[in-house]
Amino acid sequence: MNKHINVTYKVYANNYSIKKALDNLSSSKILSYDCETQSVYSIEEKAEAKELLKCCTDELSTENRRLSKLVAKSSGLSNPRLVKITHFLFGLSETESVILISNNYKTEVMICDWICNFEGKLLVHNSIFDISLVYSRVHRFPKDLEDTQLLAKTLVNHTQNWHSRVGLKHLMGSHFDPRWTALVETYDIVDYKNPNFLMYCAIDAAATFKLWNQLQEHLDETS
Repeated sequence: MNKHINVTYKVYANNYSIKKALDNLSSSKILSYDCETQSVYSIEEKAEAKELLKCCTDELSTENRRLSKLVAKSSGLSNPRLVKITHFLFGLSETESVILISNNYKTEVMICDWICNFEGKLLVHNSIFDISLVYSRVHRFPKDLEDTQLLAKTLVNHTQNWHSRVGLKHLMGSHFDPRWTALVETYDIVDYKNPNFLMYCAIDAAATFKLWNQLQEHLDETS
């Protein structure tokens, strides 16, 4: 029977405590990083846009029809201009994470600015997405970045994609709580402190750290 890694986490949700947490994180040599996102449009706004397209398309001007489609289809995976970062996740190790909750754009910019000033190594799984959001806020990149997804892809490369899957949950799912993938039903949460969602976030950050450690062990063994 597998013994799953127990992940603990701390949450900071106002600018004063977030700044204190970032000051403490500054001394770390290595951190994993991830984020959770939502559309800048609310659930109600997206529902209204969908209803307009359903019942009143012919009555909408070209501009309003285009805007309604944009709002209706928007999500946390949309263009960075249409996305808000709700949670910044930092893994300190395979078992410990820090979660910073952002409630406004100013806080997002403050944390993204810290990320780009961080002197240690930042581990990101799928940096193309996460770091594009950082860049869109402060127009800079982190100083020292390693993408665990790209590194894993080079090691498990295969002509058939099914044999070279490098999603974080696919690679690390067996090491953590089996409920990890089922903890979140939707990313459009209203309660940013929902316990299940926070645990999901914490495991994401810790799992990225765990994957990086495994990749380093593999490289050491084969060098």
